[in-house]
Amino acid sequence: MENDKRQENVNLVDPRDKIPLSEKIIYGAADLFGGGQATMLSLLLLIFFTDIIGISAAYAGTVILVSKLWDAVSDPMCGIISDNLRTKMGRRKPFMIVGGILIIPALAFLFAPIQNLGSQAAKVAFAAAAYVVYCTVSTISQVPYMSMSSDISCDYRERNIANLIKLGFDMLAAVICYLAPSMLFEALKEGRISQTAFYLIIVFGFGLLFGAPLVIAGFVVKERAPYPAEKSRFDIKGWINSFKVKSFKYHILMYIGSFLSMDLISNLALYYVANVLRGVQLFGREIGTVFIIAPMMVLAGLAIPVYFILMQKKTKQFSYRAGIPLYIAGVILLAVYQTNWPAWIVLAAAAMMGIGFGGAQMMPWIVFPDTIEVAELKLGYRPTGNFSGIMTFSRKISTALAIQIVGLGLTWAGYQPGTAGEIIVQPHSVLIAIRIMLGVSVTLFLLMGFYASVRYKVTNKKLDRIRCLTDAAREGRELTEEEAKEKEALIKELA
Repeated sequence: MENDKRQENVNLVDPRDKIPLSEKIIYGAADLFGGGQATMLSLLLLIFFTDIIGISAAYAGTVILVSKLWDAVSDPMCGIISDNLRTKMGRRKPFMIVGGILIIPALAFLFAPIQNLGSQAAKVAFAAAAYVVYCTVSTISQVPYMSMSSDISCDYRERNIANLIKLGFDMLAAVICYLAPSMLFEALKEGRISQTAFYLIIVFGFGLLFGAPLVIAGFVVKERAPYPAEKSRFDIKGWINSFKVKSFKYHILMYIGSFLSMDLISNLALYYVANVLRGVQLFGREIGTVFIIAPMMVLAGLAIPVYFILMQKKTKQFSYRAGIPLYIAGVILLAVYQTNWPAWIVLAAAAMMGIGFGGAQMMPWIVFPDTIEVAELKLGYRPTGNFSGIMTFSRKISTALAIQIVGLGLTWAGYQPGTAGEIIVQPHSVLIAIRIMLGVSVTLFLLMGFYASVRYKVTNKKLDRIRCLTDAAREGRELTEEEAKEKEALIKELA
């Protein structure tokens, strides 16, 4: 009877955990940076370094990948520091405010027009330094902000709604940061805008889009999850041990599989359109990235309600993988497309990809707070900072790895970089390399995410029971024999 009452109680939202709609929207809008900057960098950074600055593709990819060594230290450190911070504003929000303010200078450094700097070595050194600075600013804002997905409420239903709104802004940012930078870059390459105009739009336009919502959220959003009594300490071993939480390990693989695939597509998009689709026309004009990205992102957004219903009817992991087969089919169709085929096939492939990837993109951050609950059951505390640090680092490393894969693949295939206003016909080997990286690499990473989702076993019913058990631990209540056995079984299965 007592267990039934507790179960009934967890089905009600505690007023202290209720999040006002306006706060959910402000919280979600702060993800314009998280959702937009990774998309923009995946799409733009490598081709900016190769075709505007004049750095070889292999060097550019290596610079970005090696810079991630700093993130391997800074991300977990920032997670621990934000876990331990105690201020009147909270422990996450001061970082969001400072990080949001620093985004404009970080973008100014990263996209500085240094093509006349001198030697290749000088350009590489400058690019490496600029990227490290940018990643540090990203860490300062993103690790604490991602931790907020767990701290904003202790009720998973409230978190689900808040994180779904966050996903909507993530998708909006992705649409903006696919279309606008790709059109800007194409205009720059064709000489329709100056590099100064390109630079100012990227720095101030996107800097304000990314930074302002973070600063506002830092002043408005509340942290409702209780602080642990003991402060955390920076411990590499503890960071590595996070992967011993079974559900978190599979969650990370789902996350990497989804976003590394998207990063590869983003990195290849401009190269694919400029080289593989050269001369293909649709609606009386040559196909540009907008013909791929627009239908893909619009249909991905329209598919979100379908995946949300699937999440409620089935599970979050089922919703994650439901569209992956269609996603893979669209990617392969785009990879094998021949220029003598009807041009509408490109739109069809993009539409298939968009419908298919909605669930894979939407679920990882909705699943994240659930994984924190599982970890708390096993560890006795909420490792939010460690887990968000690893998530943020994983996102950055996936972007860097995608850039490195594309950079090395293009270099080995003999890619010849051009400059603004210059059009170079690439050798056939480059076209083959682009097709292989698009069709094979993306498919492999999507299959990795699909496999991980099958192994991820957390459900809402299990979360209700986990919440009861962790509440008992916080209250100092001794578990009944039945509850102790239940806890042991949940830990064995999930953690």
